[in-house]
Amino acid sequence: MHFFDVATNLCSRFMIGYPSESDNFFLSGEIKGGKPLISCRVLDKSGSFMYGLKDSNLTPESSRYRLTLTREGWHRITDEMGNELLLIETRMDDKGSYITYIRGEFYDKSGKLAAKGDERGLLINCPLRM
Repeated sequence: MHFFDVATNLCSRFMIGYPSESDNFFLSGEIKGGKPLISCRVLDKSGSFMYGLKDSNLTPESSRYRLTLTREGWHRITDEMGNELLLIETRMDDKGSYITYIRGEFYDKSGKLAAKGDERGLLINCPLRM
């Protein structure tokens, strides 16, 4: 089994934020073929667009950012200075399930913290659909 850790729940798919607003934050994930696929529109603290992902690949308008795959098979997004903005990591839990964690800080168009992910999972301050 493979899950995301979102708002203290284990789920195989989720959508947070405002996907229907083209100028606002959203983050979604689903497990396909045993792999986590992430799509997002990420804004900075001032509400300006930074980068986007579609099925775990940078979108064309995100050329200032770099997507790398770590030796552990995790995805990292970094800026031109090498600062890590996003980390998508998958680990096996003690029951043999794979859990994908999304690490980073995510802001909405008004600059409000919409979500924050760390080693404990993704904490949500915006709309969530599972």
